[in-house]
Amino acid sequence: MPDDVAPPAVEAAGDVPVASGGRRLRWADLPLALRDELEAVAGGRVVHERSVPAGFSPGLASVLTLDDGSRLFVKAARTADEPVAADLHRAEAKVATRLPRAVPAPRFAWGHGDGDWVALAYEAVDGRSPGTPWDPHELDRVLAALVRVASVPGARAMRLPPTGPDFADMATGWRALRAHPDAGLATLVPWAAEHLDALAEAERGALVACEGESFVHGDLRADNVLLTPEKVYLVDWPYASRGAAWLDLAMLLPSVVMQGVRDVCEPVTVSADPARRARGGAWAAATFAAHPLGQDVHPTDLRAVVAGIAGYFLHSARQPAIPTIPRLRPFQRAQGVAAVAWLEQLGL
Repeated sequence: MPDDVAPPAVEAAGDVPVASGGRRLRWADLPLALRDELEAVAGGRVVHERSVPAGFSPGLASVLTLDDGSRLFVKAARTADEPVAADLHRAEAKVATRLPRAVPAPRFAWGHGDGDWVALAYEAVDGRSPGTPWDPHELDRVLAALVRVASVPGARAMRLPPTGPDFADMATGWRALRAHPDAGLATLVPWAAEHLDALAEAERGALVACEGESFVHGDLRADNVLLTPEKVYLVDWPYASRGAAWLDLAMLLPSVVMQGVRDVCEPVTVSADPARRARGGAWAAATFAAHPLGQDVHPTDLRAVVAGIAGYFLHSARQPAIPTIPRLRPFQRAQGVAAVAWLEQLGL
């Protein structure tokens, strides 16, 4: 069976970490019995595979062409090998089967599980992730798509969990950094190291700040976006929840600051000097304030969420590396630096 690997959807620029690196399986790596089962569900034999490298999740992530010419994007993981990835696929399946068509996401085709392996199939979208540094026009398209997502009703009817409790559980990074000091923090983010008490207090407001009735993707970055000439698709919805309409905007911007916007905002990573960090943070603050979803957000709520994001990334980046996702920790560290640059502009 001929196959190929798609070029990286999100390239590195200088020291900007690449949003990929999960240990990808190929179709031939799956057990023969599982392949037979998946082909039976799909209704055809797989004759071509294109592996999709973007993203961190280990496991299969491939566009499969069947012998009748139809195509599907299929992701799969084995519980015994990658329990977190498999559980995320299960969580995503519960969302994908009920997501309203008005939400700009690829259409779910089917799911398959045998107690160990779990596989999900979607329509194969002829699109690509935004390049980085971001093209300003492509970024504008994605920012406009967030307005459309926020306007879709039905998050409560879908019984999505509220964003607040899980986000608040995640937003404890500054308290952890304060309790277990890191000598490198003052070098990495000097301003934050000088304001640990205030940051620890700010992140406590995340639970209330997240309240709302909108669909929240919860993990929005360039590698979770597909662009076609006509449409913007948001992919990978295992963290879907119900919360404030502006949350995905706030969660997206640190990664954009990290990756940069061509001719507008230079990438802000761990090596960025103070002036570049200040410019990136100011750009994020201005972009959020000018966006339709950001105009009526209370400053205390925004500060709580951005503090939660920054602390989560910097604390997570200190944890041991995950062998099957080797680029995750550097990516988290760089996003944390970018989020702090924005947070410093917001002030305490």
